[in-house]
Amino acid sequence: MRQSFRWLTCLCLSLMLWTVVAESTHNHPVKTGSASCSICVVAHSTAPAASSHQGRPVLSAIGVLQDEEVSAKARLGVFDFGIRGPPAV
Repeated sequence: MRQSFRWLTCLCLSLMLWTVVAESTHNHPVKTGSASCSICVVAHSTAPAASSHQGRPVLSAIGVLQDEEVSAKARLGVFDFGIRGPPAV
């Protein structure tokens, strides 16, 4: 990596680390101060409920199945004539 990308990566990671430390350790000497603090408001607000809507499937007939009677056609192969019968006892 080039030196500038490495420096930029280190800068971003250190900013993220300092932000995490600042958010987790900040406090208000006056209890009413947390009402106007955007970090505290977000931390104590309820998470939005996940909702999803699944559409109902549209079912429609696209055709009618008609059964046809299938009969197997017997064929005599060449090898059927050369088979020897069972031995006599």
